[in-house]
Amino acid sequence: MKEKIRRLLSGSERSTDGGVGAHAEGHVQQLTERDASVDEALRLPRRPQGAWRWVIYGIATAYSLYYLYTAQFGLQSPQAHRGFFWGGAGILIILLYPLRKNAASDRVPIYDILLAVITAGVTAYYVFGYAGLVQRAARLNDVDIALGIVAVILSLEVTRRTAGWWLTTLGLVAIAYSFFGPYMPGIIAHRGYDLERFIATTYASFNGIFGVVADIFATFVFMFIIFGAFLQKSGATQFLVDLPFSIAGKARGGPAKVAVAVSALMGSISGSPVANVMTTGTFTIPLMKRVGYRPEFAGGVEAAASTGGQLLPPVMGAGAFIIAEFTRTSYLHIVLISIIPALLYFLSVYLLVDFQALKRGLRGLPASELPSFWKTFKEGWFFLLPLVVIFVLILLRYSPAFAGFWAIVTTIVVGMIPYRGQRMRPRDLLDALSEGAVKALSIVGIVGTIGIVVGIVNLTGLGLRFSDLVVSLSGGSLLIAIIFVTIASWLLGMGLTVTSSYIVVAILAAPALESLGTSLIAAHLIIFWVSQDANLTPPVCLAAFAGASIAGGKPMATGWESWKLGRGLYIAPFLMAYSPLVDGPWVAVIPVVVTASLGTYALTAGMSGYLLRATRRWEQVLLMVAGVLLIHPSFAASSAGGVLLALLLLLHWRTREQRPARQDAQAAASERSS
Repeated sequence: MKEKIRRLLSGSERSTDGGVGAHAEGHVQQLTERDASVDEALRLPRRPQGAWRWVIYGIATAYSLYYLYTAQFGLQSPQAHRGFFWGGAGILIILLYPLRKNAASDRVPIYDILLAVITAGVTAYYVFGYAGLVQRAARLNDVDIALGIVAVILSLEVTRRTAGWWLTTLGLVAIAYSFFGPYMPGIIAHRGYDLERFIATTYASFNGIFGVVADIFATFVFMFIIFGAFLQKSGATQFLVDLPFSIAGKARGGPAKVAVAVSALMGSISGSPVANVMTTGTFTIPLMKRVGYRPEFAGGVEAAASTGGQLLPPVMGAGAFIIAEFTRTSYLHIVLISIIPALLYFLSVYLLVDFQALKRGLRGLPASELPSFWKTFKEGWFFLLPLVVIFVLILLRYSPAFAGFWAIVTTIVVGMIPYRGQRMRPRDLLDALSEGAVKALSIVGIVGTIGIVVGIVNLTGLGLRFSDLVVSLSGGSLLIAIIFVTIASWLLGMGLTVTSSYIVVAILAAPALESLGTSLIAAHLIIFWVSQDANLTPPVCLAAFAGASIAGGKPMATGWESWKLGRGLYIAPFLMAYSPLVDGPWVAVIPVVVTASLGTYALTAGMSGYLLRATRRWEQVLLMVAGVLLIHPSFAASSAGGVLLALLLLLHWRTREQRPARQDAQAAASERSS
């Protein structure tokens, strides 16, 4: 069935009446109809059969139910909230992710059953014995230390199974650093700590494994992953695909513009750019290719849009919750100040897509192949209600967890209303709970190890030392410091998730940026934005490689296309550092937005080689100069950039007919072959 859909998308299979258009709405619906449970099973390394399948189903369902309960009725205790989150995720990961890649995938071996039981025991000891642990914190007994060691080992192992060796190795380095501080060079040396102090920090407190990272994931991130699972089961994701297609599908380069919108919406909730590319890209990328975009460009568009979803309020992947916690700022404030930077990012992606369509003379899909807007909206408008509930409750200053809970309840209610002949069944509710927990594992598997790293950084004072090092190496220049932070995020992002990379860099480098003149919130937003870079920038750009695998393009070429499309990742942090974009009054923000938008327009035109007609080389250079000047926050630079852009627009307006369409077509053909 999936192969047939691929052929339909590529245009190699037509309906019997001469075109895909005769069954247009059915085709668009087919593109996104998928059995989520089957897809999830295909992605998991282990797919147990028989009784174990139902045991895991039950554990995952109960796990989600517990955190839905706490979101509405409050925490049993902080240690239970964090401990059960770590323990439940650990048990599910051990049962679903094998020790070795070549291990049997249809059964759970005895050693993993034993590990799961040990994980449950360590969790119970921490949760129910926490009061005693606190009392003995200055002098832990042998059992405390032994179970603490086991908890550390389990944290590293579940991270290795879900995230690989990179983050696991970082955890091991952090552990070694805590013990061998006196032997470290220069500025990073410290007095060193014994095993008891190490366990007291990483296990017997709220500073390590069960620290702030576990709290953020358990309270906020997990709730919205469950929300995404309910959206998928309710049919809302089908509507969220149909609606953009009905609006923009027939515009020039329509499928690419739809991809930007759909991937932005879905990526904000999914929390994983790669997963989002593999989900939405399976239907947007073939359609982009079909209207004339090169495979590498199509894959790059999907990667850039899916990565941008992590920047889009209100969910921002996991970012908004973590930034709010680290900066001790309200979640609502983080969401509000993130709206304009996110829109600037998607403006840059949209403009490059549009200029490419103009340059190549691309059209959209025929109206006959697209769903009707009014029919789509009339049949599924109620699927917008869960998103409205989130916005309204957050504006009323309820907690994000509370908003997420009632968004899920709203999704269940509207899911009972038929859409395209489908509606939620009672079994779908249980499936959504189970699948939400399983989908979260690849993200929450890092919690324990990241907690260890954060705890050791705080214990040893490495954060302050690293901050001093950044300030020293940058010579007091904020721009150079941001470049250093960007490079560090890119290097870490080659092996870590965006969330992991952001947390690690933030605890090390945010104080440095703050000391160089940025506000605390701006420093964290800058780091969060540049942490997205590794998804798009070669040589290891996983979101772009995922897009290339679907598009059939060259992976590295797709990576460079995604890098060009995602250049907004560098524009917004610059504005956050040097303008009042995120912490100034509206009267000061508006001119910044206007000049940044014009600058983005000029930069995009220069990079794409098209303004009102195909550009010459010197015009491309001048357009990019105009873009840089417009983005610069000083009045003189922005004014000069505005004048230069106006002159270039006037020149193109007066000479738009001088270069015949034949030359534009030749330029497009040359780029297509490159």
